[in-house]
Amino acid sequence: MKILNQLTARKIAHCLLVLFIAAGLKYAYSRSTSEDLAWILGPTASLVEFLTGEPFMKEKDIGYVSISQRVAIIPGCSGINFMIAAFCMSTLTLIYSTNRKQYPALYILACFVAAYSMTVCTNSLRIILSIHLYRADIYTPLITPEKIHRLAGIAIYFVCLCFLYFGVQKISSSRNHIDAGRQKNKYGYYKSILISCLVPLFWYLLIVLVLPALNQASVKNPSLFREHATYVLLVSFFLFVMMFLLVICYKSLKPKQEPGQDL
Repeated sequence: MKILNQLTARKIAHCLLVLFIAAGLKYAYSRSTSEDLAWILGPTASLVEFLTGEPFMKEKDIGYVSISQRVAIIPGCSGINFMIAAFCMSTLTLIYSTNRKQYPALYILACFVAAYSMTVCTNSLRIILSIHLYRADIYTPLITPEKIHRLAGIAIYFVCLCFLYFGVQKISSSRNHIDAGRQKNKYGYYKSILISCLVPLFWYLLIVLVLPALNQASVKNPSLFREHATYVLLVSFFLFVMMFLLVICYKSLKPKQEPGQDL
């Protein structure tokens, strides 16, 4: 019991440290300029430039600009909120699921690097998709480029957050909970999958809607916040249901393996 209490206290301390780091990152981001965010805007612009062949130039107090594509990668496009969600989700998942007390700092550092890398890749994908969508001949008075841009951003961020969580879950001991639930009964099996899909949804909505609402974003511009919240809720819940069904289908079609093997 004493060892268990010590382990629980250690996990709580590590979780508080992760939340402290996330809060510090959020605070710094709220006061950052494009120059301060060069550590994430620069690599994002470089990756987009590498994949598209379109040059991006650094503009002071703006960010990185592609004149030919009329695209600017500015602080609002940095993806820091996604990075915070990815960092908290992956780190807390590992801390919760492991009973090892060694190398907690290594877990936190590895998850921070993974969240940073995932953010650069996800944001680059979003920007590249936006470039192609702006060229598409699909727009009407109701379907505007701004709406499509917003919907695409929500979808890409949420789906990538889900994939990151499934990857973290695969290397954590919590991955075994799904297998155990499958062996016991179908209810436990589906419940475990549901929880696995709810975790990224929780973190996404927390960062995208809950924290801005607490920061009085809904008071500063109520109509804009309501419109944004409507899009976020509709798209994220639709993708959540699709993800849940896809995971069930994937696991149903996957061949059974011997106990002890990694699924």
